[in-house]
Amino acid sequence: MKTKILFMFVLIYCSYTFGQVSKVGTTAAPFLQIGVGSRAAALGEAYTSVTDEASSLYWNPASIDFFANNEVQFNYSDWLADMKFLNAIAVLHIDSYGSFGLSVTSLSTPEMVVRTVDYPEGIGSRFDAADIAMGLSYSKKLTDRFAFGATFKYINRRIWNMNANAIAMDFGIIYKLPLDNMQLGMSILNFGSKLQIQGSDAMVYTDIAEDVIGNNTQILSQLMTKEWALPLSLRFGLSYKVIESEQHHLLLASDYIHPNDNFSSLNFGGEYGFLNHFFVRAGYKSLMLDNAEDGLTFGGGIKYAFFGIDYSYVKMKHLKYVQQFSIKISF
Repeated sequence: MKTKILFMFVLIYCSYTFGQVSKVGTTAAPFLQIGVGSRAAALGEAYTSVTDEASSLYWNPASIDFFANNEVQFNYSDWLADMKFLNAIAVLHIDSYGSFGLSVTSLSTPEMVVRTVDYPEGIGSRFDAADIAMGLSYSKKLTDRFAFGATFKYINRRIWNMNANAIAMDFGIIYKLPLDNMQLGMSILNFGSKLQIQGSDAMVYTDIAEDVIGNNTQILSQLMTKEWALPLSLRFGLSYKVIESEQHHLLLASDYIHPNDNFSSLNFGGEYGFLNHFFVRAGYKSLMLDNAEDGLTFGGGIKYAFFGIDYSYVKMKHLKYVQQFSIKISF
């Protein structure tokens, strides 16, 4: 059974790899592509096969049944253009039934002044915009080496009086290779319906016969907006714990990513840990992309007993850097 599932993912992976065409800017809800978790961000987002914490369910829902503790994690980032990125994740293991995850992600803008052509300084009111995604995940190990998982997501985008809704699924598998401390991961993220923005701001008064004198020029009409696909991506990851002892550990990871709105790329990352309390991380993302905005990443973390704090820094080419902070509580 596991061989057939693995073979199916490989076929999908190969079909996506060949015949690439650039489709930059052709999908909606780009906030779904913001990486969750400071540890993952510091590792260059090479995280599809890593299974050590709650945020791994964002990258691969199969991962959460491979670590023992229940965990709650909170992630925060001052995103670009003064936007705020927030994420909360909870993972609960239920004996032989598998593991369950709950996640909430939001991206919001500060309030802005409503301006028009006639009133460029504002009309006296303000508006904002916000995106939110809520997910319910499940993962189950079929053997001590193989697990599958899925996440069901509800997605909402809002700007002033307009909003759009969609549902999506994430699918993933994790396979521990016969070589000790090496894991393979594959996932498909944001497979779902399209987004179409609607609302009262799409209602306009129309003259359906401008060449006819005396007709009704104030017929209430609704503008029809186009539907846009979600940012679907296929990820293939490999991670290897080169060193694992009581005092030291060294993790190396790499990911291949094929999205439906860009060319394929590679991510790499590494982590050194001392006494399982202190961690230093670095990585590089978006290799193979000619116009990539991000690249070098690094960060670190501290963990003591059931509590942990992580930090990441992502260098941007033209825009400012992005930092992310994470708090983890295990129980």
